[in-house]
Amino acid sequence: MTDGAKEPKAPRAMTTAEVMLAGGVSGVAARLLTHPMDTVKTQMQVQGAVAAVGGNRALHYRGVTDAVAKIIANEGIRGFYRGFGAVITGIPFASGAYFGGYEGAKMLVPADAFGPTATYIVTGMLAQSLAGVVYTPLDVVKERLQAQHVLGAAHSAGNYKNFANAYATIVKTEGIRGLFKGYWASNFTWWPWNVAYFVTYEHGRDLVARDVMGLASKDALPPWASSACAVAAAAAATVATTPIDLAKTRLQTMRVGGVGNIESGVFGIMRDVVRREGVGALWTGASARVLAIAPGSAVSFYVYESIKDWCTREEE
Repeated sequence: MTDGAKEPKAPRAMTTAEVMLAGGVSGVAARLLTHPMDTVKTQMQVQGAVAAVGGNRALHYRGVTDAVAKIIANEGIRGFYRGFGAVITGIPFASGAYFGGYEGAKMLVPADAFGPTATYIVTGMLAQSLAGVVYTPLDVVKERLQAQHVLGAAHSAGNYKNFANAYATIVKTEGIRGLFKGYWASNFTWWPWNVAYFVTYEHGRDLVARDVMGLASKDALPPWASSACAVAAAAAATVATTPIDLAKTRLQTMRVGGVGNIESGVFGIMRDVVRREGVGALWTGASARVLAIAPGSAVSFYVYESIKDWCTREEE
């Protein structure tokens, strides 16, 4: 060392409470922005199942722009926030669990033991598995509220007044298991999403830090740079996993015994979609899903990394 300069201290690790708080705040911030496009995605994914049997043509969307215009015309801005009550009450816990799993997995599976790529894969899968336990019930309620207007009484899994009524009705008529309908389907959607996302996200941060910004470590990246990496990673992962997500959405929202092969599970639904609607229908709502998830990931990780930086910054 020269001139008595002190070496910079490594940032301390976040406490569990800090991780959960940062995760919860980041999740709420992201969902507040992206829930309208998530509603569009959900409605587009289920409409094809009922279109051939007399579905409401006024609610049949030709694309994202058409969907936005029709929702505004039929319901106003509030139509985009169907199911948001379930999100706002549950997402702080789900997002906190997700980031808690993310940070915990990084400690359990250090990069120098198995290599960075393997670490990113395991980290993503463990984070999703933990968050899925918390997230699945609110996802079921959210998507049923979002979809019931399009599906109608003949095909919707329920007819609910609001999110509290939905929770109570599902528990009464389907038991606690009803709230966890699609847990494994959700994992089959989000495990590959998280693998693709975290591998792309973390390697992207390595690349940007080293080759673009000339930093010694990606931990020194400003939050906006991590956010940009999150957008690119989320968009790629989202397009790749849309077919499974479409099947998961129909499984969680549609009435058993109604139109579509809901009883056969995720892969049976996917086969039925190909047979009835064509291969391209598996990617219905993909653009709306990207517009919901990619910005949401950017906002979520920006807020999370900002809070993390604030929590772990050493005082002078």
